[in-house]
Amino acid sequence: MKLTFIAAALASFAMLPAHAALTHDVADLYNPLSVDFDNYEGFETSGPELVAPGITFTGDAGSVLGAYVAELGTNGTWGLGNLFAATGFVGELRFTFAELTAGAGAFVNHFTNDVLPFGIVVSAYGDNNQIIESHTVIDIDTDEFGNNEGQFVGITRASADIRSISFKGNAVVLDNLAVATPVPEPEGYALLLAGLGLIGMAARRRM
Repeated sequence: MKLTFIAAALASFAMLPAHAALTHDVADLYNPLSVDFDNYEGFETSGPELVAPGITFTGDAGSVLGAYVAELGTNGTWGLGNLFAATGFVGELRFTFAELTAGAGAFVNHFTNDVLPFGIVVSAYGDNNQIIESHTVIDIDTDEFGNNEGQFVGITRASADIRSISFKGNAVVLDNLAVATPVPEPEGYALLLAGLGLIGMAARRRM
């Protein structure tokens, strides 16, 4: 019986995400909520715009929600029926969360060529709009003749202290924003295991 409870506890903790600073795997976000931009059609806005319950978009001048097409130089093209968020030639896309989260990210790409090889700067902000983590991602290198190619880029934290996440660069394109949902508190696991223990004890007494 004890082994059963230990196995249940280990299985519960195994469901928690790994806490890496920068991630290229959406699975590192706990039970993520996904947001796309299919409800917009070429909506040029700097925001604020509520793109999903509890998620507000702001961006630099020239930003578009539901963009139709973007030429990304040697990184190919985005479009062909896939609607997405995009900056102007240089800009920022930012998403602010009503509830603090421990992780967020998106499927992204950007314009690049031999003259402008720079990547994307992804930053997480806490309350009071201060940067709590920032990374420059320079390894997004997709097929020059490809369509809608890119890479997931996100930030995870050991605690839920992310108020917003931003993506900055040259002609940044972004889709499938992912936001981690709250992780159950350790106290919740303790109560769950205690409850399972009581159920087990009751079952043994009946035997």
